[in-house]
Amino acid sequence: MSYLTLTFLGIVLVTQSYFVTSKPWPVDDQKFDINNKLYKGTLAKFVNFATQWGERYGKVLDRVVEDLEAEGKGRQNADEVEHLKEIADLSKHLKAGSDDETLRKIMDLDEEESGIKQLMEKYSDLDHVLALVYKDGKDTVTDFYKNLLKFFDGFNKALEEFTKNMSEEEKAQHKHFLEWFKKYEEVKEKYDILEQSRLFLDFFKFFNPNV
Repeated sequence: MSYLTLTFLGIVLVTQSYFVTSKPWPVDDQKFDINNKLYKGTLAKFVNFATQWGERYGKVLDRVVEDLEAEGKGRQNADEVEHLKEIADLSKHLKAGSDDETLRKIMDLDEEESGIKQLMEKYSDLDHVLALVYKDGKDTVTDFYKNLLKFFDGFNKALEEFTKNMSEEEKAQHKHFLEWFKKYEEVKEKYDILEQSRLFLDFFKFFNPNV
C-alpha cells in the first residue's frame, strides 16, 4: 500500500464522513439488546479508538495547514484550507458525554461536513497535501493502520463467537443481521479495509437503530 493511499485511508477512517454516505444495511424489526456484551464492548473500544486517533490526526492536519500557509498555498486554496481546519477541529473533539453520544456524533459528521472525499477530489494538488500529511505525521499514519488491523482482528473474533452462539430463534428473528454478517465475512476475506469499515458502522444499528 502506497503512503498516499495509506494517508488518505487514515484521514477518511478517522472522520468517518466518507463511510456514512453509503447506503445503510437494512436492520431487523427485532433488535438485539443494547446491554449485550458484544455491543457494549465493541462500542467502548471503537469510541476509544476513534477519539484517540481523531485527536492525533487532527494535530497532524493542523501542521499541514501551517505548511500550506507557509508555502503560500493557503491563499491559492483558501476554501480548501479552511475546510481542512474544520476537519482537524472535528477530529480532535469527537468525544461526547457517553459512548452512545460519541458514536452518534461520529456518524453525524456526514451531515456537518460536505465530505472529505469531495474535498480531496477537488483540491488542486491532492498529492502534495497527502505528502504533507505523511511528512508531518508519518508515525501517526503507520501506527494508525497497524492499530486499525488489530482493532478489526479483535472485533472479528468476538463477532464470530457471538454469531456462532445464536439460537435458532434468534437466527429467525435476525435474518438481516445474518445477511450482513455473511457480507462482512466476504469483504474481510478480500482484505477490503474500506468496505469492511463501511459495514462495521452498520453493526451498531442492529442494536441501536437511533445512532
